[in-house]
Amino acid sequence: MRVALVVPPWGPDDIRAKDTRGISGCWPTPGLQYIAAVLRDRGHEIIFLEGFFYTNEKMRKMIADFKAEAVGVYVISLLWEQASTFLNDIKIDNPDVFTFIGGHGATAMPDRLMAECDSLDTIVVGEGEITAGELIDAVAAGEDYSKIPGLIFKDSSGKVVRTAARPMIQDLDDLPFPAVELCEMERYWPSFEQVSTVPAMQMIGSRGCNGSCIYCYKMYGRHIRLRDPVKIVDEIEGYIKNYGVREIKFWDEHFTHDHEHVYKFCEELLKRKINIRWWVSCRADSVDKRLLRSMKAAGCWCINFGVESGVQKNLDVLLKFESIDRIRVAIKLAHSVGIKTHTTYIFGIPGETFEEGLETIDFAKELSSFTVEFFPITPFPGTPLYKGVMQGKFGKMSSALDDQGMLLDRPCFVPFSMTADNIMELRRLAYIKYFFRPSFLVYRITNLMSPFQLKAMYYGAWSLVQMLGQQIEKLVKPKG
Repeated sequence: MRVALVVPPWGPDDIRAKDTRGISGCWPTPGLQYIAAVLRDRGHEIIFLEGFFYTNEKMRKMIADFKAEAVGVYVISLLWEQASTFLNDIKIDNPDVFTFIGGHGATAMPDRLMAECDSLDTIVVGEGEITAGELIDAVAAGEDYSKIPGLIFKDSSGKVVRTAARPMIQDLDDLPFPAVELCEMERYWPSFEQVSTVPAMQMIGSRGCNGSCIYCYKMYGRHIRLRDPVKIVDEIEGYIKNYGVREIKFWDEHFTHDHEHVYKFCEELLKRKINIRWWVSCRADSVDKRLLRSMKAAGCWCINFGVESGVQKNLDVLLKFESIDRIRVAIKLAHSVGIKTHTTYIFGIPGETFEEGLETIDFAKELSSFTVEFFPITPFPGTPLYKGVMQGKFGKMSSALDDQGMLLDRPCFVPFSMTADNIMELRRLAYIKYFFRPSFLVYRITNLMSPFQLKAMYYGAWSLVQMLGQQIEKLVKPKG
């Protein structure tokens, strides 16, 4: 069967505030790459289309030229409007084409999406590789797919049908490597500040997270499943050979959950004498000096810690189950072995005050990570935070899905303890106070690792100038 897998048309304007659009980039979608590989292995012909590169009209023509019999669209809540418009247009072009969607947005709110888009035939819920494979096999053969687990669709009477839940894939090594060769890899580039050099590739070494954070949607479940370290390194070797990759960014939610797994991965890299930089994310309470030294020796240059707040009360509200002191220790340990850190922070936590937001900024300055990001908190559909907001708890938020982004000009959620202006002012002040420190500027300049980082500093500086202008305008603008 001829299947088009599509990321709907989008651009920096759809996901970012004006002051940070200059540093944005585009990674390929790993989940869609895995599904492409599975469908190809099952004998289907696949085309992979990235909406960052093409207009709606151009992709419609490409799909028509390909003579696609099925179209699968990746959906996040923020880009649902673009996705639904695209699906409607595809059905206009070819009413007989089979349409299906998947992804975090599709899994978190399938009933709403099915009700809002008459051009949608089926939703793949959860991990999509096995479900999509069985679904497309059935559609290609003209067989009934109503018993396939992990689907939501409308029957002939228009009634929404939900099949049994699809169990999580227990052995991730059963999956083929993602079909990156079907993507236009030469056209992608990472957002500045996310990697130290290019070419860079993203990877997944595990799925799942055992954390309890109320703002996180666990599409991959709370049980962490690990890939064989040998296969992870095999994949890295392939990227080096075929694409000249110099850095890997791991999207694992909790890379250091299993220390022995990390040691085996590091040993495999060293045994094969693979010289590559890599970046991971993990919890502050899951690292020690021995582990960090091993990671550094094998090429890890940066760790992303989701700090979120410098106030213990707010960490407790988020159910982080981490302490401010443990976060301090983790950052210091990483820096002591020569691993840089990237730390993230959020404003607008339920019950947080403006003054507490200022404390978080001071804490960020104290930790002094190599790179930082500050976000307004976003209650994504399916999260405990979102469910609480829907019950009238925590604060108020916009019901428009295209407002539900962490990088936009205005927060979609405002807690009872703050205003939207408070949150955006904290974001501006955080970047201004963090980066306009002479000691930090010297640190960054003396630790440049590549021309790519120099370019990142240039575009980052332009973003800071815009934020500074916004803050000055706010201060001089007459009140009332």
